[in-house]
Amino acid sequence: MELTYCFVSPDSTTSCPPSRERVLLNHKLSSYRDYLQSRYRARVSTSATQWPPVPTNKVFKLAMIQKEKIQRGRIDDEFVKLTITGKIDDILLQKTPIDLMNIFSEIGNRQNFVLIEGAPGSGKSTLALHICQEWAKGKLFQEFDIAILVRLRDPLVKEAKTIEDLLPCRNSTLACQIGATISGTDGKGVLWVLDGWDELPSDLPRDSIINKLIRPDMSQKGALHESAVIVTSRPSSSAELHPLVSSRVEVLGFTPHQLEQYFTECLEGDSQAVQTLLERIRENPVVEGSCYLPLNASIVVNCFLSDNHSLPTSNHGIFTSVVQSSLKRYLQEKLGKTIPVGDITSPDSLPSEIRTQTVQMCQLAYHGIEANKATFTDGDLAALRITKEISNVGLLQTVPSIISDGDLVYYCFLHLSIQELLAAIHISLMSPKQQISVFQKLFGSPRFSAVFQFYAGITKLRTSRPILSLLPRFLCPVPATVFDLVRKVVKTEKEKKYYEPKPLLLSLINCLYEAEDSRLCVFVANLLNHNLDLHYTTMNPIDCLSVGYFASVCSNSSNGFTLSLSNCSIGDQGCKFLARGLSKCPNSNNDIPTDEIHIAEIIENTSSISELDLSYNAIGNSGLSTLCEAFSANISLKRLHLTKCSLTISDDNGAALYQLLNTNNSLEYLNLSFNTVTSCRHIAAGLAVNKTLRTLFLVDCELTDQSIEELSTGLINKIESLNILWGNASITEDGMKTLARHLTTHCSELTVLLIPDHLRSCIETVFRDTNKERKTNGLPEINVVY
Repeated sequence: MELTYCFVSPDSTTSCPPSRERVLLNHKLSSYRDYLQSRYRARVSTSATQWPPVPTNKVFKLAMIQKEKIQRGRIDDEFVKLTITGKIDDILLQKTPIDLMNIFSEIGNRQNFVLIEGAPGSGKSTLALHICQEWAKGKLFQEFDIAILVRLRDPLVKEAKTIEDLLPCRNSTLACQIGATISGTDGKGVLWVLDGWDELPSDLPRDSIINKLIRPDMSQKGALHESAVIVTSRPSSSAELHPLVSSRVEVLGFTPHQLEQYFTECLEGDSQAVQTLLERIRENPVVEGSCYLPLNASIVVNCFLSDNHSLPTSNHGIFTSVVQSSLKRYLQEKLGKTIPVGDITSPDSLPSEIRTQTVQMCQLAYHGIEANKATFTDGDLAALRITKEISNVGLLQTVPSIISDGDLVYYCFLHLSIQELLAAIHISLMSPKQQISVFQKLFGSPRFSAVFQFYAGITKLRTSRPILSLLPRFLCPVPATVFDLVRKVVKTEKEKKYYEPKPLLLSLINCLYEAEDSRLCVFVANLLNHNLDLHYTTMNPIDCLSVGYFASVCSNSSNGFTLSLSNCSIGDQGCKFLARGLSKCPNSNNDIPTDEIHIAEIIENTSSISELDLSYNAIGNSGLSTLCEAFSANISLKRLHLTKCSLTISDDNGAALYQLLNTNNSLEYLNLSFNTVTSCRHIAAGLAVNKTLRTLFLVDCELTDQSIEELSTGLINKIESLNILWGNASITEDGMKTLARHLTTHCSELTVLLIPDHLRSCIETVFRDTNKERKTNGLPEINVVY
């Protein structure tokens, strides 16, 4: 494809013959395109022989994001369900599969502006480079003459004021000429690939060229409104871009099949090792909850290979293993020494060959957290008196700047969690007085919560209890002890309205899980009045594990414990992890059982949960089965809320509810509203043998006359209130007559019946006579309302 430009005189509609200077300039543009293509072809993101291992065959699973919102509790599209993981970066909108080559196919009348979103570690940066490499090979987006990749984390981006400041080019004169030509055509024929909007410096100047690319002002000369732009970002940082983009695309990460293929490649086709790894992952909720992300999967492979085919059971343990294995690799491959690495949280235990580098990496990591930086320059290292040699260890990557064509390098940690772990180690090594000062300064920073959770894992919150007193500095006066801290945090979160998220409280629960501190768990439970209310607080599967653990540790309390978790984006995986957390028995070193068959047996002895609210979470039938198994033999659960949980109760998959109603001897309240109930046969069979249930809600469950007939056969127990209001439009007067005939002699304690509005006339025509007969039979009158 030739790159050509036709310059038109302002007062003429015919093109002017190109001057010698313009012909020369076009030649330079063509040469520059060739230069870019050669650079992209030669550039490799990570070698397959280096750590972490990456797939040699890149497969990007993408979804086009639509504008229609998803109801958390009712997601009918199976493709959309696969994209909802229960994490903070979930995008709760309708989606459809899309191929990479088609992401510009549905563009409106605005500039071609595509936002590519994905959770950290999903492969957005790899995809950005892949786009440019495929363009260079002539396989993708050949409608663009030039594709320019800009890593927004590059320190040079902050200072960029003009087009030429962003162009990969050694020759500044040529860069000025090319920049002027691009500006002169308003960027026509140019594709900008801007990678890492969430990593852009927060203090970006308003006159930065990046702002002109993202927000082109068509009234200004050289506004680049003819350019096409691709921006990558994590969803939680991209809200300000949504009104500007012409389309949004999500990078979905690995499917289970792709994950197995990836492991097979990394383990060199060893099928037995692959199956062992998959079994270890299924046993380990911490790993299972994040393994769909390619970068996390590579870390899991590394841990598996380094730890003799075993995996750590906590987030702190996983990344500690990563750091230790990298240090071991450095000692063996760079220094030729096979010696124990030691404890990375105690520098004195480290070999002298790596002690200084480890301490300096922890210092640099802390500096980055303190300054909210993820990338570092030679100047940063020099200011901290840190040697460049620390990048040889393998935890800190040396990244050549694309803009300077490799003349400038910058550094970034292999994973943000590694930086957070090393920063936490650095803090834990300070004196108590210094730690107090640090936490006073850091609280409220974007990554403080993650650092503090690693700190909890390192110290177990026992060695420096006074440090915790500084946690809610922006919320309240500084308390003197950890117990004062907890009081302040709980008080502040309890004062929020029910629909306000409570991330600080959830973070505290996660810290308690990492610290495994049962004394603090019981103390927090008492402060909460045994009611953990996290309504509208987005929870990932690991959060569910921590919440379940917190509840189980408090199981010795004689008071009931309520878990209010509605609208928390908990999926079936989160539901499974909640059950696993509940099964962490305090008397068994908090080990997670490897055989899920025994979950119900363990939870039978968990006597703390009296109420569980999982409404508006898409737990699905799989999550329901896990919960019903877990609580079938439980003796404390009294109220279970499952409103709008994407359940479909039918003849084929209603057995879990029958199991719950048949074997549970404590449940008094069950709400299944706003789910699909195509058959009440299993529910009725369970009701027929259940002796404790008092209230049943089946609001808007698409019930029919047949459903009512099936349900009636089970109404022989002590049900006091039955609610079939709203949405059950298929029920007719015949269905009410069937129910009424049954109630004349059964349900001796039923006093409240709520029926659909369209059947209000049945109160007089049907149930008046029913109540007369019930009175004759010595049964109480039923208050029928609509």
